[in-house]
Amino acid sequence: MTTRQKIEVKQSERRERINALLAQEERSDEERSELARLTGEYQAGEVELRAAITVECDGSGDGDGDGDGDGDEDRQLTELRSRVDFGDYIRGALAGHGVTGGAAAEYNQALDVPADRFPLDLLDDGAEHRAAVDGDAGTTQGSWVDRLFAGTAASALGITMPSVPAGVRAYPVIGSNAAPAQRGRTEAAVDATITATVTEVKPTRNSVRAVYSVEDDARLPGLADAIRRDLRRAMVEKIDRTIFVGDNGANENSADISGLTTASIAESTLTQANKVKPDKVLEVLAGFVDGIYAGSLDDVRLVATVGSNTLWLATIAAPDTSNQTLAAFLRENGVTWRTRGEIETATANGDFGAFVGLGRGIANAGVAPVWNSGRLIRDPYTAAKSGEVALTLEYLWNFALPRPASFKRVKYVT
Repeated sequence: MTTRQKIEVKQSERRERINALLAQEERSDEERSELARLTGEYQAGEVELRAAITVECDGSGDGDGDGDGDGDEDRQLTELRSRVDFGDYIRGALAGHGVTGGAAAEYNQALDVPADRFPLDLLDDGAEHRAAVDGDAGTTQGSWVDRLFAGTAASALGITMPSVPAGVRAYPVIGSNAAPAQRGRTEAAVDATITATVTEVKPTRNSVRAVYSVEDDARLPGLADAIRRDLRRAMVEKIDRTIFVGDNGANENSADISGLTTASIAESTLTQANKVKPDKVLEVLAGFVDGIYAGSLDDVRLVATVGSNTLWLATIAAPDTSNQTLAAFLRENGVTWRTRGEIETATANGDFGAFVGLGRGIANAGVAPVWNSGRLIRDPYTAAKSGEVALTLEYLWNFALPRPASFKRVKYVT
C-alpha cells in the first residue's frame, strides 16, 4: 500500500467517526474532545494527502514513503517534511527528551539535528488554515486571521539570511591584492601579498514566547498551526528589525547585536533646508553611484524610514509649481524604494532617513545567519492554576557586515 493510499484510508476512518459524532444531538465532554481532536487530525491529513499526491505526480518518489524512489535528495526531504507532525515536537518538549520516533525523528536525523532540538525550517507559512468544526460549540470556525508585523526589508538591501549548521561561520574578504601594471619584455612583475580579512560570526540566542489557555487549546482546531505561524513570523520580523536598529538588551555584551544605525558604515546627510528640495535629495541618492559598488541607480537598493516616506509622498517639491510631490520627482528620475516601519517616524535632526545596499558584488557583504535548529519548550506547569500553557521557541542567530563598504545610510541634520 502506498503512502497516499494509507493516508486516504485513515482520512476515511476519521470522516466516518466525525460524521457519527456530529449526528448525535448531545455529546459528552469526552466525545466533544474527541471531535475536536479528530477535526484537527483530519486537517493535518489533508495537507499530508496533497503532499503525497504531489510526490506521486512529479515522480519524486515511489509513493511508499520508504525513501527508495527515483527523486533526488531534496524531493525526498520535502516528502518527509510533509509527514512531520508539529505536535510531536511539543509532546517531546513536554516529556523532556525530544522526538523519539516517526517522521519528526527521521527529519531531525536527515538534517543532522539533535532529537531535543527543533528544525527552524518547519516554521514556515505553509500551514493550512481552513474552516473547521468547533467541537465545543458545534459551530463552524472561520479561517485564522494572523497577526500583522511590520514586514521584512533587510533582504531588499542585499543582506542574506542563510540557515547554517552548528559551528562558527567565517566570511573571508580579500583585502590588499595584486595591482596589474604594463611591463616591457625584460621587466618582472612585482610581487604582491594577498591579504584576507575574516569576519567570524558566532551564534547568539533569541527567543519568542506564546502563552495560551487550555480552553482555547481544546476548543479551537488549528491553534497549534496558528501559533507556529505566529512564532515563525515573530522570529523573522525580530531578526529583520534588529538588523536595522540593533539590540543591546542582553545582560552580557557578547549577545548584543549592532545594527545598521550604529554600524561603521559611510553616512550621507540631508539638511533640514534641503530635505524638501528635489534636486538636493536626488543629489544625495545619486551620490551612492560610485561606479564600483553601484554602476547605476538600479544598483542602489533603498529602504526608507516611515518619516522619509511620509515626507516624500506628502510634500510638494519646492520650488516646483506643478504640484509634483518629492516622491513623484524621485521616481521619474529612477529612484525606487520600500519602507520599513519601527526604525524612525520623523525627519528631525539626528533621525535616520534611509538605508542603502549597493548591489554590485553584494553577495555575503551583509549576513544574518540563523543556526538551523532551535529549542521548543512547552510549559503547562508554571501557570497551571490559571489554565495557561507557555510555548517558547529559542533560536540562535547573529548579524555581521563582512564588507561594510557595500552599505550606506542617510541622516537628517541641521
